[in-house]
Amino acid sequence: MTTTAGSRRWCGAQDPADFSGWVADRAAGAGPHLVPVTRVGRCPQGHLAAEVLDPSTRALEDALEALGTPTEGVAVTLTVPLLELAARARSGAVVLGAVPFDAVRVDEAGAIVVADRPPGASVACTTRTSADPGADARATAPAAGILSRATAAARAEAAAASSRVACTPPAHPLPSPRDLDGARQLVTAARCVWDRVDARSPARGTLDPVLDAARDGDARTISDALDLVVGVAPPRPVRWSRPGLAFPDEEHVGVGRLPDDTTDAIDSVARVVRDLVEQGIPLGRERRVPVRHVLVGAVVAGGLVTAATGLR
Repeated sequence: MTTTAGSRRWCGAQDPADFSGWVADRAAGAGPHLVPVTRVGRCPQGHLAAEVLDPSTRALEDALEALGTPTEGVAVTLTVPLLELAARARSGAVVLGAVPFDAVRVDEAGAIVVADRPPGASVACTTRTSADPGADARATAPAAGILSRATAAARAEAAAASSRVACTPPAHPLPSPRDLDGARQLVTAARCVWDRVDARSPARGTLDPVLDAARDGDARTISDALDLVVGVAPPRPVRWSRPGLAFPDEEHVGVGRLPDDTTDAIDSVARVVRDLVEQGIPLGRERRVPVRHVLVGAVVAGGLVTAATGLR
């Protein structure tokens, strides 16, 4: 695997059939939470090669460290995509490669991104260049004496080989057998998210054993776990914590984030006020009085009361 600016290139030299199946499945579109294939080609050895998007993300573990103790709503936001992908992979609806734990990532918007390793791609497309920059020039330059055709051809071949693109083993280790089971790794990642939720949450007692059973369960078992997660709380956006203070006597500027319960109450009041302004104040079952008329009546009534009081 080679990493370029915003992309990664894979070469399916180990198992072309598995790799081509992964490329075909991913090129058709596998949803917003899987890295997409941006280009398809062949390496110089004739193997199928694919370039995938490498978005700017942070590892799930680092994201959880930044979040601290996520609320139930944030945990739902992070784990629903993982369980959905795991259920699809276990049922055969999507081809999922190896998923090391650091392949589960979170982008700056708080969305899950899974950068799985394609099956059959144990070798990567890399560029092999000569360690001596002047070697190519010396290989093709004429010698002081008369250079035979055989020697010139040999040197030209050596110069071409020094910059040839070839398939070489990757620098990082091969995935473990457990990483190869992408669905299991995704459920494990979801379990790690809920491990960060407050242990006093009532949902923990229900979800923890269900997620543990879903690791090696079938698609139905994972779907049942997904239904339980969705019913725990409404999803909440991921809000990254503010950076720490540089000096002990500093104070944060602005108002901190309100708890989810307070936010729900404010949203409810805002909806009621908006309904009254737009549709009027209910008067009976079928009639509504515009707020403007009520305000005018209140002002007139207040003026009359004030005038009557002043005359006394």
